[in-house]
Amino acid sequence: MGKPALLKQVVKWFFKKPVTIQYPFEKTVVEKDIRGRHYVDLNKCIGCSLCAIECPADAIVMEKLPEDIKPPKNRRGVYPVVYYGPCIFCYRCVTVCPVNAFITTDDYHLADFVKRDSREYSLKTYKGEST
Repeated sequence: MGKPALLKQVVKWFFKKPVTIQYPFEKTVVEKDIRGRHYVDLNKCIGCSLCAIECPADAIVMEKLPEDIKPPKNRRGVYPVVYYGPCIFCYRCVTVCPVNAFITTDDYHLADFVKRDSREYSLKTYKGEST
């Protein structure tokens, strides 16, 4: 390709609309069943650790519940914390949970400068009701 032909191509593409989506300035349309952020509902979780045992990426760690949170169904006093960095979003944890305690979302905005985990989302689910 000679210089005149190359220059013609450059001018042609310079005035065309971009092919890619200008994320994050434009919203990306996603499927409704996308595997996004997931976390545990403390009102359902029994602390069995199956999700942590079955996680192929070792992205789930069982942590002690804070002193002020005492769900009646969770006698062990532990809950799963999903670390989204190593998580491969296979949803194996969601599948193996015997009480369907995981809440799944289509939130895929996980890139950040800080390490993110499910701790704050899970702790917000506790209602403090005795059943």
